[in-house]
Amino acid sequence: MLDANQFADLPDFLESCVNKIKKSYPRFSSLQLSKKLGIPNSTFDRIAKKEVKNPSFNYALKIVQEVSTEENIQMFIKNFYPKMYENFESVYPGNKDVPFVVPEAEAYFQDPSTYELLIMATSSEGLTRERTLEEFGRRGLGILDKLITNGILKENNGKVSIEGPINAKQDTVKQVLQNLIKFNYDLDSFGDNKNWLSVQYESVNTEVVIPQLRDICIEANQKIREVMNNPESKGRDVVWAGIAMDSLVKHSDLLINNKKVLQ
Repeated sequence: MLDANQFADLPDFLESCVNKIKKSYPRFSSLQLSKKLGIPNSTFDRIAKKEVKNPSFNYALKIVQEVSTEENIQMFIKNFYPKMYENFESVYPGNKDVPFVVPEAEAYFQDPSTYELLIMATSSEGLTRERTLEEFGRRGLGILDKLITNGILKENNGKVSIEGPINAKQDTVKQVLQNLIKFNYDLDSFGDNKNWLSVQYESVNTEVVIPQLRDICIEANQKIREVMNNPESKGRDVVWAGIAMDSLVKHSDLLINNKKVLQ
């Protein structure tokens, strides 16, 4: 196992990780490995050759996840992305040391045909085979068996779930939210207290507005977590809430000048 503490230089550590991945998949080409990891082939090759001094956190994490234990992943983040490590605590209170799900599970979270099953199984209620058959049919049972066989989910006393809370990479979180909005947001229920959807945008000074919006999102996330984790909130249904914000384009001269509010 590669130990992040034994490397003082990030490119050296990632090169060693890539070499270990290549040994694990001797028949895979560089292109096949990059596709497996979800990293552009050119970027993957440059990381393998130590040509990228400061690779994006998401790309580096994908490589490290493939060959490291959860403890080593946390150490990798702390050593080479200390600001990101600190942000986990400030942006997602209580999540800093929460383990990341394995890459195989993230693929199921991202897949539009299986994300619902994974969300239900990783909620506190978990899943039973009876409910899986009821909600997803025999195909769902087949997927559930595969996830149990691969060690992604565990079955105890008839309940299929995952132990404890979980983290996921930002691209997985983004895809899960997109899936939920696309497939699980009921347009006909808006206005009758069953759901909520709103988008606001405006031409602004990002240096002034972005920090304020982030603080609002962080506070809202904390309040949502409190409601979800309240013992009095326990139940069989799975309710979701998503928070997202960013700038539309990265060049201020391209921003729209007219105020728009979509609601």
